[in-house]
Amino acid sequence: MENKKQDVISVPKEVVIEILRRVPGHDLAEKLKMVCMQWCSIIHTGSFAYLHIEQRIKSSSFSQMEAVIVAFDGNENRSVKISSLEWHTNDNENDHLFEDWKTKHLCTAKDALLGQNFNRLQNMVWANSVNGFVCFWSYFDKPRLHIFNPVTKEYLITPPNTYLGVGNFDLATAVGCGFCPVSYEYKVVVLDGNSEVIKPSIFTIGTDHSWRALRVIPHHNIINVVTTVYLKGMLYWYVTSTIEYSFRTRSSKSTLLCFDVSKEEFDVIVVPIEIPERSVSNVVEKGEKLCLVTLSYAPICSLLINVYVNIDDDDLSNLNSWKKEFTVTAPSIAYKLDLDDNVYTLIVTDEIVVIQLGDSNDRGFFHVATGKLLGLLSTRHGTLIPYKSSLVAFCHRPLLPSLS
Repeated sequence: MENKKQDVISVPKEVVIEILRRVPGHDLAEKLKMVCMQWCSIIHTGSFAYLHIEQRIKSSSFSQMEAVIVAFDGNENRSVKISSLEWHTNDNENDHLFEDWKTKHLCTAKDALLGQNFNRLQNMVWANSVNGFVCFWSYFDKPRLHIFNPVTKEYLITPPNTYLGVGNFDLATAVGCGFCPVSYEYKVVVLDGNSEVIKPSIFTIGTDHSWRALRVIPHHNIINVVTTVYLKGMLYWYVTSTIEYSFRTRSSKSTLLCFDVSKEEFDVIVVPIEIPERSVSNVVEKGEKLCLVTLSYAPICSLLINVYVNIDDDDLSNLNSWKKEFTVTAPSIAYKLDLDDNVYTLIVTDEIVVIQLGDSNDRGFFHVATGKLLGLLSTRHGTLIPYKSSLVAFCHRPLLPSLS
């Protein structure tokens, strides 16, 4: 009997790369790398890792949204548990509301890895995420920061920041982790606003052995910075600045602190958007765009959510560089909130807005079209961090020789 040869379809490597870069990082690392040697070799290269994260960053859809929960567990060997937050929408075409979520355990970092001061990691605060790395810290962990990739499990803790005294991590401290597209290095920046000036310091991962002081930003005093955004080589903080013009002459302004990660230089820009009185504001990222979100009270105990998107990165001070993306009115929710009590926006997509609802550790998921509260997520001794799953490692470089 004659053996019949089976037809084998050969897919060009370029096509395989374009398909794989659209798959979530967890699926690549856990499943698809075992399909064949070619796929495994592609997935483990630094050039593919950066192609993949570039594709993930562009998305502003709810279906593509990802987040992790970093939670302290004092009962199990004093460990930090990292879990992914997974959700889905209703299959009914007429009902696209948020329906359900679940957490998937990714890994556990024991105190042997985190050091002897691990018991101070309770009440963790997230800084931001960059290229799949999440950065978080604690008010009680001395001036150290934790940077972690939930997919690759790469974990790093910075040395103590000698420019900050013990107990100086408080509401007048801002933190950010950024990527330098010139040197391919990751840098962590801390802003100490506990005096009449802002005292920044920086740590370069893989290069520095200790923190370095940067030039002081005079005549400013930052208050209640709650979020940090990294975009295209820049770090952004929205701050309420008390600007001192002369002796006993002060003015309170809403400003953006902008940090160029490559040049290690700051710029202070007054926000041109009119911020409502008795409101809270902060910056978030949406589809590779910088967004300013304001929360204020509206009639009939409603919460008014205004989302402004920056459309010109080069001129943040120009009102024409900002566009109101949408306004959400969440009915019958404001009576439960005190906007002075740790209320701010965590995530913005085309379909939902996620808001931290005070010190209760509750996060509210609001539907953009209707303003309806779709659900609450509560985490004890933990923090919710939006990010994009990535295969990037600290040693990877975006530009490498061809994969062929």
